[in-house]
Amino acid sequence: MTYLDWAMIGLYFVFIIKVTQAFRHKATNASGFITGGGAMTWWMAGATAFMTQFSAWTFTGAAAKAYADGLSVMFVFWGNALGFFISALYFAKRYRRLRVDTAMDVIKLRFNKTSEQTFTWLSFPITLIGAGIWLNGLGAFLSATFGISIDITIIGISLLVTFIAVTGGVWTVSATNVIQLVLLISITMIVGFTAASEVMALPVESLSHTIMGEGIAIWQIFVLWIGAMLFSQTLNTNNALSSYRFLITSNEKEATRAATLAGVLFLFAPLLWFSPPWFVASLDINLIDSYPNLGAGADNAAYLYYIDHYMPSGLLGLVMVAMLAATVSPMTTALNRNAGIVVNNIYLSLINPKGTDRQQMLWGKSATLLTGVMACTVALFFSRLEGYSLFDIMMLFTAMIQMPLSMPSFLALLNLRTPGWSGWATILVGLVVSFIVHFGFNAEWFAALFDYTLTAREQVDLKIAATFISHVIFTGGFFMLTPWLSRVKKDTSEISRRLATPMSIEEQSPIDHTNGMFMGRALAVLGILVCLIAVSTDTWRDAAIFLGIGGLILLCGSGLAYKSSRLHQLSMAT
Repeated sequence: MTYLDWAMIGLYFVFIIKVTQAFRHKATNASGFITGGGAMTWWMAGATAFMTQFSAWTFTGAAAKAYADGLSVMFVFWGNALGFFISALYFAKRYRRLRVDTAMDVIKLRFNKTSEQTFTWLSFPITLIGAGIWLNGLGAFLSATFGISIDITIIGISLLVTFIAVTGGVWTVSATNVIQLVLLISITMIVGFTAASEVMALPVESLSHTIMGEGIAIWQIFVLWIGAMLFSQTLNTNNALSSYRFLITSNEKEATRAATLAGVLFLFAPLLWFSPPWFVASLDINLIDSYPNLGAGADNAAYLYYIDHYMPSGLLGLVMVAMLAATVSPMTTALNRNAGIVVNNIYLSLINPKGTDRQQMLWGKSATLLTGVMACTVALFFSRLEGYSLFDIMMLFTAMIQMPLSMPSFLALLNLRTPGWSGWATILVGLVVSFIVHFGFNAEWFAALFDYTLTAREQVDLKIAATFISHVIFTGGFFMLTPWLSRVKKDTSEISRRLATPMSIEEQSPIDHTNGMFMGRALAVLGILVCLIAVSTDTWRDAAIFLGIGGLILLCGSGLAYKSSRLHQLSMAT
């Protein structure tokens, strides 16, 4: 790390804190703190939707998967793209038409209060586990870079994330998400294009990776794994628990645009994210020798190795900024989501239905602070967990813990005929299915059909695929059969009425386009500062890299400021 790298990281912290302070006054009440008053533009909501679907784990655990197994990692992120395109076609506008504040309000409206509370209390550990994985991925990356304790990096980032989320709720979260999206895309795009050109210049025989990658010989297992990834990511993107992404928009049209933006970004961006580890893998680099402090997890530094050895001085600091952005964004969103659930679905629902706005704000901020501390604790635990890679931990977490909740909440709007108890009952069935598959399924049963001993990768992939298939058949099947197991029919007249009724002008909160003007100008200034770094470089290639990154940030910022200014003038004229 050079002084220039440290300067880039310092500039990022100052910039994010300034943006947080600028938007902290937007949340003047509990509704503004949780949902922004339903006045988010499509590009703010789309940025949040995109940024919450990945983290620094993408550049550590997923990059390690790309380094070891080639193109196979792409199917996880293409599953996100497929999911958001389906959101744009069907789910996004339907969730917004429900006219609720939190994801748990959707559960309560669709099922009943018992299901609402079941989902509420079970969603907290899931959020904490997800946040713990994100923090651990970032901690591993920064630890390899700085050579300092992974515990210190986890605690430091937890403090930043909690500060952003507590300060202004969804407004500061969404504003920083937009800023960090532009930074992340600009930095990783230029780095990715540079790495991709390196890969294209290599002789064909040096490209040892195939679509399936190493450690797998039975293509049927790979196909099952692909199907599981595409389906699980689609399901996790569109279930009711993820509907918070669309509830913050001003209307259903804005929600649809937000989903489309996220889908397009996930279709192309991952190809650039994983070009660096693919290039490093083609050189047969031994990462354990380069990063001995990471031990068996050295593959997590595949992306870092490319930056260290093939990028100009100063870019490492910008990449650290991208890693920070990739983790800060989903974590701040998760903390804000938990605050909304605590206020609406615990405090107002169970403790004090007549709570004042001041009391709701106090509960929301306290919940945000507590979630930040607990997420930090979980991340510290994961940093000591051995035997699984970061990629496998994330996939097993999704398959075994998240699926029991995702399945009924995904089917909730697809089948309105199920009784109110079908929500919580399906969760119980799903948890039993996960338990049986985890402890009762033996991957060698499949291997016996081929008279073959499975590799470690094949065993993990097969267990993940078997878990997803079991949930589709048994957990999803149980949910769909519940109408025939109940004599009491669910009254769906209210939810059907809302879904069939487009939002009126009177129901929509006015959009403040000055937000875009401020963020656009701030990004333009940041872009100029990054461009100026080119002066310190020694070669035209190095200068072009900084000019490319700074130019993209400047272009996005200028375009955002100009468009927002025009829309503001039109709104003032009317």
